[in-house]
Amino acid sequence: AKFHGFELRSETGAAPQGVRRRDAVLRVAGSDLGLPHSSLHYQIKPTCYQTMLARLALLPALAAAACAGKQVRVGTFGDTNPEALVVMSDWLNTNKVANECWTFYRQPSGGLSIAKLDSGDLDMALLGSTPYAAAAARRGRLKAVSVAHLKGSSQALVTRARFNEPKDLAPNGTAKATIATPRTSTTHYIALAVIANARMDLTDVNLVFMSPNEIMAAWDAGTIDGACAWGTAMQHMLNNPWGGSAAADDKGRQMVSASTVAEWDYRTGNVVAASDDFIANHADLVEYLVAAFERTRHDYRINSLTSDKWADDSDYNEVVARFATLSDTPTSQEKTDTYELLARFEYLSVEDQLKADKIDLPKMTQDSAYFFYEQKVLAEDPSGADQVSHYENYYDKTILTGLTTSDYEPLLATDTAFSATNEADVQEEAAGDGDKCPTAGSRTATTGGTTFTDGSSSPNAYAAGADCKWTINPSPSSYYVNIDITKLMSEQPVDGLEVYDKDGDLLAAFTGRLTSTVTLPQIRSSVAGAVTVRWSTDNYDENAIGELEDVGFEATASAGMSAPNTGCAAGTSGASCEYDYCLGVVDEASATLANTIRSQAAGTSAYAPNSRCGWRITSTTAHVELKFTELAIENGFDFVKIYEGATAPTGFSLTAPAAEPKLLYAATGSTLPPKLVFAAPVFVTFESDGLGNTAVKSDGTPDSNGGFDLKYRSLSSSSDIRANGICDGDWTSPIKNCALDHCTGDAVRAGVHSHGSFSSSSGKSAADATDYLAKTTCRWFFEVPDGGLAGLSFRAPVWDVEASGTLTSTTDAVEIYQQGDDGAPSGDAVATLKGGDDPADWDFDFSATSGKFVAVFASDLNNPVPKKGFDLVYAGKYGSADAGANGGFCLCDFGGNCAWPCDEEAPACGGTCHVPTSKDEAEIDLGLLYGLVFGLFVPLLCVIGLAFARYRRKIQGKLKGERAELKKFKDSIVGMRVVTKAVAPAALPPPPGTARWYWQESAPRLHTHANLKPPHWVPYDASTSAALEESFQKGWETILIGTAPRQYKIYPRRMKQVNEATGFERELLREATAARQAADVESGAPRPPDVDPDEPCMVLRVGSIVQIARQREDGWAFGSLTMEAPVTQPGL
Repeated sequence: AKFHGFELRSETGAAPQGVRRRDAVLRVAGSDLGLPHSSLHYQIKPTCYQTMLARLALLPALAAAACAGKQVRVGTFGDTNPEALVVMSDWLNTNKVANECWTFYRQPSGGLSIAKLDSGDLDMALLGSTPYAAAAARRGRLKAVSVAHLKGSSQALVTRARFNEPKDLAPNGTAKATIATPRTSTTHYIALAVIANARMDLTDVNLVFMSPNEIMAAWDAGTIDGACAWGTAMQHMLNNPWGGSAAADDKGRQMVSASTVAEWDYRTGNVVAASDDFIANHADLVEYLVAAFERTRHDYRINSLTSDKWADDSDYNEVVARFATLSDTPTSQEKTDTYELLARFEYLSVEDQLKADKIDLPKMTQDSAYFFYEQKVLAEDPSGADQVSHYENYYDKTILTGLTTSDYEPLLATDTAFSATNEADVQEEAAGDGDKCPTAGSRTATTGGTTFTDGSSSPNAYAAGADCKWTINPSPSSYYVNIDITKLMSEQPVDGLEVYDKDGDLLAAFTGRLTSTVTLPQIRSSVAGAVTVRWSTDNYDENAIGELEDVGFEATASAGMSAPNTGCAAGTSGASCEYDYCLGVVDEASATLANTIRSQAAGTSAYAPNSRCGWRITSTTAHVELKFTELAIENGFDFVKIYEGATAPTGFSLTAPAAEPKLLYAATGSTLPPKLVFAAPVFVTFESDGLGNTAVKSDGTPDSNGGFDLKYRSLSSSSDIRANGICDGDWTSPIKNCALDHCTGDAVRAGVHSHGSFSSSSGKSAADATDYLAKTTCRWFFEVPDGGLAGLSFRAPVWDVEASGTLTSTTDAVEIYQQGDDGAPSGDAVATLKGGDDPADWDFDFSATSGKFVAVFASDLNNPVPKKGFDLVYAGKYGSADAGANGGFCLCDFGGNCAWPCDEEAPACGGTCHVPTSKDEAEIDLGLLYGLVFGLFVPLLCVIGLAFARYRRKIQGKLKGERAELKKFKDSIVGMRVVTKAVAPAALPPPPGTARWYWQESAPRLHTHANLKPPHWVPYDASTSAALEESFQKGWETILIGTAPRQYKIYPRRMKQVNEATGFERELLREATAARQAADVESGAPRPPDVDPDEPCMVLRVGSIVQIARQREDGWAFGSLTMEAPVTQPGL
């Protein structure tokens, strides 16, 4: 039909580019409205004519305001789960609660989803239980509202078939294996559990973080040896050989599955989570989504085994396959894979989700968080004062308890509102590269302004892999450029906009989905002239499904004669100081009076997520003093860093610096550093991630006053700093006032020295330290003579560095590298000094390319137990001798034995034995030492020798008699045997074994127990365990142990321990040993037929002593029991 110049027609074969659908599309004057319809014909009545004209007039604004009601954004994975039916059939948009719009964004991992929930980019999301645990531990603003599933065997560590067990991944004459996984995901948790269970640590394998798509590409390229993955990524590795190899041992092999890890008590699953704001304001929509998801899972549980509704060739299975593969026509293999993957999950009913004996989500979350803390994924101990209630509060059960069976039990086939054949829109990038920044390049901005975009057009996705720049030149050239960002819809934290001034300094950086509730400031160049706008995206596409949003960015550049306001209060930014957070790089000229820099405006409680701010602090004097007056930023994730010089580090300038500036100091957490003094100028940066912008106080509760306040001022040479810096000594120190008790940054020792020492403490011995800092990197650059250099030797008078244990993996270590041509560490480490090494002395032989080395100490996220650090001494090794020969040195310990013997190597030491203290080395005259030895001790030894000779002759006579007695005793014990292996007669079953009993300890107190059974079981003492086993065998209902006030009632059959005073309950574990004994007992031969049936057979415990009277040739013997082994010995 034609109406006054525009044409309306029905099309079935030409959907809008970038949108996949089979519904008819309403096309008006070349513009797609994308209205779904079941008919191929459209009738416009005269009464609708004015409405249509009004809608056409609003077309340019439809992209920004497409939804008349609440826009609901939900994060999903590419998992093969029943709820894919809700997403792909557009069920919620065709059956709305009101006028809301549902859009589902596919996420690469739950670790990114939790940040998007916290910052408001997502309203709800499917999360793995471990990302959810990380969010709970980090005080993210979200809650779990239901349990989607338990992982079962749906996730696994898949490796090349040449690796048979986890220990094969560790170095054994070959390079250590590279294993990939998405960071903070449930598969990351599985990878760490496998490493811990195999008694390895994080240094034994090369663990790298990749998205599922990157994992598949890396597997095909042969750059990883395996991955912990799920869904299509896991199946891809199983179906395709590593690197395209034809070798049998390069096929993908499932080494450890999630179900196996669950048997080790590392249980994983998925939850449905919602942001606190969305729960508070749209609880009805939360319930609507949860009920829809539960209906599909209930249908699968009922129908998957009793009907063909979920068969591999069914409509339901094909819909899930289309969701997992994003293909309109999944292959037969893909549908089969989907069918098999669906069955790998364990789906809980609504009733079971509310039962702690089926799934205790708060406890599972708490345990996961503490394990992540031990494995260095979380910086803060998640066991604060509010621990139990905190994790309980993170599971909001009100949605589930509010559901009735009529909400989720009706089968899908009985619901006329549900159609598996209905297809939701899927957002994809337009074909070709025509949408990848077509207008990028040089533009002129006038006072009237010029608008530019990323090049995508709704409803398409923006281009992946973009790195585009617009150079905006003001007209006239003396004007300043203003940038107004009118639309930004990107995936945080990678995709986003950056603005730089003409000198290349960062003016602002933004990422994420900016909604109508967020107002961005106007960005104005700090200097007149051109600015550069940069738009960058990664290669991942969220592939939105449902009501598609207009994504990408739009900005307007204009020219003005006014410079930006340079008098903004600390912590504010924007052309008119209208933004309450720091932005970009600011030049700060220090003065003798203190100035201030802040992360956000005073009175603003939280700093901005994804902050990237810098301050270049210059001075007319030699030094600058920096003093933190406030510091409350998330420990281990958000940092204030101080760099040497005025050069901006990478991320703060348009082009990366030719050489990265040296890091002088890094601050994180909430412990105020002392006043610091550095050589001027310095560059200060502040960066935060997208989640949990909250510091945690010492009692484990959140600190509502987040952010930092840093005051700085110039110091003249006449200040309280001693000349040349009192911290330097042998090493030049980055901090000039010796304020720290820990190392930081780079220290350099000038010249060539055959030996030396350095410490993790600054200005004193590590013996005086309390605990070295987490996330600190220190480097010491030194040089030894290179003539004949064959290695290095190290001794540690103090060595208290965290070591990996049963449950803890750490990367804390001192690694020694050769210096490259640029002075930086080059190649692989030639030496690694780990915590737990005892004795703390090391000798490393290697072929050195020069005598220049750098020692690197990098601490990880936490020290669960305080560690002092180390004092290390080093020396070169030359030829085949130890350190000290041929130009090395002799070093004696603090008043103890020589680490490198002085008597053997004194000539090479120049006749001096060096005795180090915490500050220097005292000297001992070796001539005096030798005079004492030969003048006093040699005569004394001669006297002792003569006395010993007379004594020896005297006792020889006595020995003759004792030998005779010994011979008689030996003859008397012929036939004595000790039982070393348990063997039971074939006709005689072994007696029942014993059992050991354990009680479950709370996560924060695990470190107080030395004999822990992973992950949280503490053994009772032997007598209590025996009493519990007796009560269990006799079927007693209860037994009391302990004395008041620590008296406990044990329920052996219920496996519960109850504190009589408080009523607090703990779980119990009974570990029966019968099976283990049977495995250790060899089944003997049948009783010989010539032996009297009434002759008793002895059943002996390992360690018993028997007297053999007669040994038979068939292996049997006659004898008697001489000594019974203690009953605590294992075996029969």
